[in-house]
Amino acid sequence: MAGSSKERALSASQRLLLVAVGLSSLMASIQGSALNAILPFVARSFEVDLPTIQWVVLVYLIVSSGLLLAFGRLGDMIGQRRLFLTGFVVFIGGSLLSSLAPNVPWLISTRIVQAVGGGMLTSASSPLITKSLPSTHRGRGLSAQIVMVYCGLTAGPAVGGILADTLGWRWVFLVNVPVGLLAAVITLVVIPKDEANPSGQPFDVAGALTFTAGLASLFLLLGGAKAGEWFLGGNVILPAVILLCAGAFVVLELRRREPMLDLRLFKSRFFSAATTSAMIHYTGYSTMAFLVPFYLVNGMGYGATNAGLLITAMPMTMMMFAPFSGWLSDKFGPRIPASLGMTLLAGGIFLFSRLGSAPSVKEIVPRLVLAGMGLGFFSSANNSAIMGSVPMHRQGVANGVVSTARQLGIMLGVAISTAVFRARYPLYSKLGEAGATTAAAQDAFLLAAAIVLAGVLTSLVRGKPGEQRGDAETYL
Repeated sequence: MAGSSKERALSASQRLLLVAVGLSSLMASIQGSALNAILPFVARSFEVDLPTIQWVVLVYLIVSSGLLLAFGRLGDMIGQRRLFLTGFVVFIGGSLLSSLAPNVPWLISTRIVQAVGGGMLTSASSPLITKSLPSTHRGRGLSAQIVMVYCGLTAGPAVGGILADTLGWRWVFLVNVPVGLLAAVITLVVIPKDEANPSGQPFDVAGALTFTAGLASLFLLLGGAKAGEWFLGGNVILPAVILLCAGAFVVLELRRREPMLDLRLFKSRFFSAATTSAMIHYTGYSTMAFLVPFYLVNGMGYGATNAGLLITAMPMTMMMFAPFSGWLSDKFGPRIPASLGMTLLAGGIFLFSRLGSAPSVKEIVPRLVLAGMGLGFFSSANNSAIMGSVPMHRQGVANGVVSTARQLGIMLGVAISTAVFRARYPLYSKLGEAGATTAAAQDAFLLAAAIVLAGVLTSLVRGKPGEQRGDAETYL
């Protein structure tokens, strides 16, 4: 069983590693959520409209997500420490350049630099934890990282608002500098230097280019779906590019001796089921994160402040239960807590679809809490399962796969919920704006609940992982 190894306390170096990884996760998540909150101030500063300024956010998502798998493989080749430190340098540099932006094209360009650094940090963080902690602490270590991400997502809007109101919106970028430098110094001190490329093989540039181009095209297509334009106004170029890149990528990877993505990983039912479960889970999460604000404000008539306070019930609950899920995963294995989390999330979304026309706070909050419990139970256990089921030299690639699945799930959730909402809204037009918003959102919630419920099955059928690494193989 997962908890059969004799448990020992973490060393000072291992604890400091968690601090460094936690700071990197906190920094990146606060940056994203804070920037979303102050985007109107940035648009006003440059005197541009919403369709223009949204690229400041969208370009980061597309670039960082498209590079996750490539950086995962690169980390396996050159070492996670080297990739992690490079990520800090690039992210801090991008932050400084963003704070100096004289116009929107400059800001979009420097956000691309930030995205490259953010992709490196994300790709290296989980493998560093997995390699540095014994298996008896892996779930709790990964749950600590997840908690820091949600801390950043929860605190980001408030931090961004305070900085924008007091020091100006540019400080949302400048605040990354001291945090990033502190985490980089800790990394330099506590993590030993990486070994040279063990395989001696060159990096799979062709595979990286085809995968990144295909995934970026897919995200652009889903971004068009968010606006109700599945083929970007009838343009079929993006779907063609996606299919061409996907086919070329598979052919290239099967032919290479050391591919960017070893497709044999997916022969493992455990790995494939856990990765698919992650994508489905985040499809449900993003449906809630995207539609609940509209549901509360436009449908229920809540003000922005009250709606925001209500919504925090979900990430706050998640932060409370993620460590417990990590402990359960370390002791008894990941299958049960991950499947329980998927079930709770499906239940929370379904109950949201059954709310009456004028629900009270006492009816809304328990549903958000239930969904938050689902997020907490699933994320820690599933991440631990994936990272613990692959060989040490494939840790970066495994993290890249699950991170890409997470981002794809988030984009799918937004695209599907938007498509359902737009299709159903006209059918309820007789109910008025508030009534139509509520009814259309409930239909989208119902579909999302069904999708997540199917994810319970993929989580349960994962079976048992293969032989996992021993504690003697830890980094620290």
